[in-house]
Amino acid sequence: MKHRPNILLVDDDPSNRDVLWEILREEPYRLVQAATGQAALDIIQQSTSAFDVIVLDRMMPGMDGLEIMARLKQNEKFRWIPVIMATAAGTPEEICEGMEAGVFFYLIKPFEADTLVRMVRAALDDRQKWQGIRQSLIAPVYSVQFLQSGQFYIRTMEEAYSLAIFLAQACEESERVAFGLNEILCNAVEHGNLGIGFDEKTRLQAHDIWENEIERRLALPENMSKTVAVQFERGQETLALTITDQGAGFNWQKYEMLHPERGFESHGRGIAMAKALSFQKMEYQGQGNQVRCLVTLKPYRLVQAGIPNANAGDQEQGRRS
Repeated sequence: MKHRPNILLVDDDPSNRDVLWEILREEPYRLVQAATGQAALDIIQQSTSAFDVIVLDRMMPGMDGLEIMARLKQNEKFRWIPVIMATAAGTPEEICEGMEAGVFFYLIKPFEADTLVRMVRAALDDRQKWQGIRQSLIAPVYSVQFLQSGQFYIRTMEEAYSLAIFLAQACEESERVAFGLNEILCNAVEHGNLGIGFDEKTRLQAHDIWENEIERRLALPENMSKTVAVQFERGQETLALTITDQGAGFNWQKYEMLHPERGFESHGRGIAMAKALSFQKMEYQGQGNQVRCLVTLKPYRLVQAGIPNANAGDQEQGRRS
């Protein structure tokens, strides 16, 4: 049976919850309501089924939306649930506060019904992306731990995903790195090599032909030989990934920061999310067709991964002597 997404609606105003319920009840979702922040946390923690998206009011008595976000971020189990903040607090400063707390989807009250539906679908796409990455990382590839440097080339979105999963396993927090690296690699394919801009992607998604257009452009003669190059370099304390596409570049400054307008769109937040969540440092270079991402390395804990540490016996012998 296909999974029916679980959506939690959190708002202290009953009329606002009713509006959310009426808009979403015709969608294939299981809807749950909470009237307070504490009730929301209790429901999340006690539910036998994980929530896929939370629609969260910011301004509530007692525990407000930002405090709920802080509580969720403290728990690895709930940290990656996408949150849509539905609020009247719509100044750029307030939106940036929410984004810094981990909210990358925003709805300013009052909002149109189709805007809410579109935003929930976009959040669910992110949720499915995270779940796919976690599933792919269940069986680690330990050999990547011995890779010191390498050059890789990809052409397609599927290859971007596979390479992101593989290289992320060189890092301890592989889920974070895999998510961000996948976003950057897909951007290099889609926007860099294939030249699909922000407005054009909006139109393609609205007509549900975005994936078809990617396949069409990949097959064009002028794109057949285009690749995205990935340089992997391991240092003593950092791992560097340099991604270079063959496009004309773009105005990356517009997308690397958490600008408020990104919170209202169904796409266009991937670069900002990657920079905020996945890398210690991320810098676009030149005209924007090259980006360098740095990850701080920690000692890889083979014991936790189920592989005995080769030095453990020597260390134990040293303690005994």
